[in-house]
Amino acid sequence: MKPLLNLVWPVVAAAGMAACSSASSEEKKTVKEPETQQVTTTEVQTMRPSRQIVLPGELKPWNRVSLYAKVKGFIRDVRVDRGSVVRKGQVLAVLDAPEVLSELSQAEAQLQAQEAAINEQKARFRASRLTYNRLLQTSKVEGAVSLHELDQAEARMLADSATVAAATGTIQASRSNYQTKKELRQYLTITAPFDGIITERNVSAGALVGAGDSNAKPLFVLEDSRTLRLTVAVPETFANQLPGKSTVSFSVTAMPEQQFNAKLARSAQSLVEANRAMMAEFDVDNKANLLKPGMYAEVRLPVERTAATLFVPKTAVVSSSEKTFVIRVNNNKAEWVTVEKGNTLDSLVEVFGGLRAGEPIVRIASEEIRDGQAVNASQK
Repeated sequence: MKPLLNLVWPVVAAAGMAACSSASSEEKKTVKEPETQQVTTTEVQTMRPSRQIVLPGELKPWNRVSLYAKVKGFIRDVRVDRGSVVRKGQVLAVLDAPEVLSELSQAEAQLQAQEAAINEQKARFRASRLTYNRLLQTSKVEGAVSLHELDQAEARMLADSATVAAATGTIQASRSNYQTKKELRQYLTITAPFDGIITERNVSAGALVGAGDSNAKPLFVLEDSRTLRLTVAVPETFANQLPGKSTVSFSVTAMPEQQFNAKLARSAQSLVEANRAMMAEFDVDNKANLLKPGMYAEVRLPVERTAATLFVPKTAVVSSSEKTFVIRVNNNKAEWVTVEKGNTLDSLVEVFGGLRAGEPIVRIASEEIRDGQAVNASQK
């Protein structure tokens, strides 16, 4: 029996080895190298295009002020109304405040009394100084003037000098008080601080107005709209693309068929945290008074980069769940390059990343072309 087993085991072992060898060869045949992908390439372009964007804007007056009463009093006379065209310094309203006039008269009388008093004290000082000087000259003759008499004259002169100095300080305070009361009297007349149009009138004759009422409406609102400020919130994306001497065109809802122009005058050079935008102002000539402050405008704003940037076809950019990338062809190998998208220009899109102008990239890219895969490129 043993000889028979000795013959069977080698045969079984050889068959097993042959089967393993056959299975291994079949597995090797199923694992294939990645196929070479046929792709069409294009070059990365460098451009500095200018284009127009449309943004909302608001027209504001060149100057706008709310006028309040500085002192408390009754309105005696109102000389303008809503829509009145006024000039700088023109009287708008006159107030009555008897206590202000009374305090002014009292301050004036006090000043006059103190001026008279200081004149008397100055005269007394001059007399005491002359007396002292004469006694001093006479004392040079031995025995003519006693030392006690000379000392008394000197003390009187010094006292009169101190009285004059004190009176001088008092009269300066009285003059300041009088000037203050005089200026308060001027506040009884409300005048226009600049040329413009009265847009609001919130007071009538006989009304009590003045400081102290925090909820009080202004007496008048004055606006100068001969030149308007067109304010535009420029988004962060375009904050560095606004030319220094740019001119914009805009239209308003009231006159949609008419186009207006304005020049860039100033910008904040800083972004507002609330909306991440930079405020820019354009000056608008409005001498014809066609535009009104408060109107909303549709502004066509020219923007351009400060330097040339890179552009690729839109089809060359792949946005996946992993990242946004383009596929660069390097030594017949596909290479994923991470980029960020910028402005769009027709069929091209601005990109920022590890690319250089003139490099070949896949024109129509997709995730199916894997990073490092062999490609056969043809340029178009």
